[in-house]
Amino acid sequence: MNTYRKTTVIVGILFIIGTVSGILAGVVTAPIRAGSTYPLNISANETQWIIGTLLILLMGLSLAMTPVLLYPIFRKHNEVLAFGSVLFRGVLEQVTQILVVISFFLLLTVSEIYGKSGADASNFQTLGSMLIAAGHWIPVIGGIVFSVATLMMFALFYQTRLIPRWLSGWGLIGAVLYPIAYIVSMFSPLHLQPEIGVGIGLLLVPTAIQEMVFGVWMIVKGFNPSAIAALSAKTE
Repeated sequence: MNTYRKTTVIVGILFIIGTVSGILAGVVTAPIRAGSTYPLNISANETQWIIGTLLILLMGLSLAMTPVLLYPIFRKHNEVLAFGSVLFRGVLEQVTQILVVISFFLLLTVSEIYGKSGADASNFQTLGSMLIAAGHWIPVIGGIVFSVATLMMFALFYQTRLIPRWLSGWGLIGAVLYPIAYIVSMFSPLHLQPEIGVGIGLLLVPTAIQEMVFGVWMIVKGFNPSAIAALSAKTE
């Protein structure tokens, strides 16, 4: 039980780190992205941009670890779903996060080259616009991958009763609403990724809140002891 308690605390902390770092990444880079000369203005705010980019990487890495830590527990109930959650959240989602990070660093490089060359801004602006577009499309795909992973993870929680069903059910509802926002964004005229709490981005709010509640629950309460006992009995 002590081993499982350590796992729940670590998972809870990782969820909170992932959510908070993702929010902070948006806050840190927002003033730069709002600039009239973006992305050519990035090099003038290099440190701020790198910090924001590293926060995105931190978000991806922390969330990618959660299904890995939960796998030994989940596999006792359903090995296929347990492996699927690792594959989608631990691997595929992390790939999309790394691609976003690469696109952010490439934007910085474009801005630096422009600043040193003194060449015509139009060509650099075009290249920057393509990288910005990549930075919009990749998270759209990532959001759908994330939704599949979340569905599998909270389906396992719902079936095993390791956490209260109201909390795992909330996660399932959020995981159904979440990809709708991204699919709608795919077909929107500008193909912009949804912003949480704005327009279609309101569909992202249930998951955002649920993940914070889930993280706190894992730290404070942990797993249901009777559910853990039931899972352990399956392997005996």
